[in-house]
Amino acid sequence: MRLLPGSLFGRLVLILISGLILAQIIGALIFMKDRDDHLRRGFGLNLVQKITAIVVLVEESTPDRRQRILDAFNSPAFRVYIAPEPASPTEGSVPVDYLAMLLHQQLPEHRQYQITVTPAFQRPLHRHGPSANLDAPMPFRSWRGIQGMGPLVGFQANIQLFDGSWIIFQNTLPEDIRAWPIRVLAYLGVLLISILLISLFTVRVVTRPLDRLAKAAERLGTDIKSPPLPETGPTEVRQAAAAFNRMQTRLRRFIEDRGEILAAVSHDLKTPITRMRLRTALLDEGELKERLENDLREMEQMVQASLDFMRGTESSEQTVPVDMRALLESLQDDVQELGNDMEIEPTSEIAPFPGKPLALKRCIGNLVENGVRYGRRVRVRLTESTGIVTVTIADEGPGIPEGELETLFRPFQRREGSRSKATGGTGLGLGIARNIARGHGGDVTLRNGIGGGLEAVVTLPRSP
Repeated sequence: MRLLPGSLFGRLVLILISGLILAQIIGALIFMKDRDDHLRRGFGLNLVQKITAIVVLVEESTPDRRQRILDAFNSPAFRVYIAPEPASPTEGSVPVDYLAMLLHQQLPEHRQYQITVTPAFQRPLHRHGPSANLDAPMPFRSWRGIQGMGPLVGFQANIQLFDGSWIIFQNTLPEDIRAWPIRVLAYLGVLLISILLISLFTVRVVTRPLDRLAKAAERLGTDIKSPPLPETGPTEVRQAAAAFNRMQTRLRRFIEDRGEILAAVSHDLKTPITRMRLRTALLDEGELKERLENDLREMEQMVQASLDFMRGTESSEQTVPVDMRALLESLQDDVQELGNDMEIEPTSEIAPFPGKPLALKRCIGNLVENGVRYGRRVRVRLTESTGIVTVTIADEGPGIPEGELETLFRPFQRREGSRSKATGGTGLGLGIARNIARGHGGDVTLRNGIGGGLEAVVTLPRSP
């Protein structure tokens, strides 16, 4: 299983998303840690101010009013009472420096105090009052603390009053401020989605020139005269587009020059061939004259076949929707007029194929001609699957060794091995058929049939 997407766009998006999510998580954790510290200190400051206010209020009150003041402040989660001696720290408790510093700043000078906390749920807090049962646990609801604050710790403060007695405070403090505010989560979500959308758009803009380059390279294989690429985008992309355009220009010039050379050679050869025909006509009838006429006829056919081979790669015919079934039926009429047997197998309806009708007829016609020449009778099957139109031409000939199938596409290579026009064609028919098919983004292949004979398969993708 591949972990990375296959396209450059997908890989860039994956890298951006991974980096963005990682940065968001790290940033959120740093933010929440900083927020935790500030909230805990704020919570501690409020508690110290409350304790200081109670101490001042108790010291300024008469002894008979003190208990009423203490009762007014007592709650399930906050205990305060007066005792002759400081309460002993609970097991496992430790001093709290930052709370001690805050209390030192708030209390009057020369005041003795002790502040300790007990790790979360290690020991329940005590009930208040000098006569309280110190081993009786507080109600469970006193431990629930503040929603989202995480585990609570037991807090105990002993502060000596002016009269020598001790006022004891027992409370719960959050060990961790773990709440993730809805606003923070919403902000992170909106930020993540916004940056993700911007990243997708940016990556698409950056990779679009590369996508155009890939499509242009694909078009070049089927149309050497396709329009040049726009040389826009980043420097590297512009350089690649310019290099591609130069390559396409050189290829087009090379093919055009080759065609012009062959046309010139053909024109130049026709003149001496014509002169030789005229001179041959002056000869007396006989075997020599007949041989010369056959040689001249074969030379003309080879020159014409060479030009036809070039036209297979340089067709200027326009692309139009082609009814492949009708094209095969037209070929069938032509073949049967010459006394040959061609059968079209029944097929389901196939939508018109975008192609060059004359070139396609020539491509399939060459294969049918080979089939009836070497295999007497041909069967043609037209199918389509996953956007690929396939035409299979099967003959009833002897077949060909597997190692020689591909060599038949070479120029002037024929099935019967000779170069005699009397026993075969010029040996360019298969090459012309393949050139035409490849010009449509497809191909022509040969294979031996299961029950004998040779099969020529033309594949034509709708989207080359």
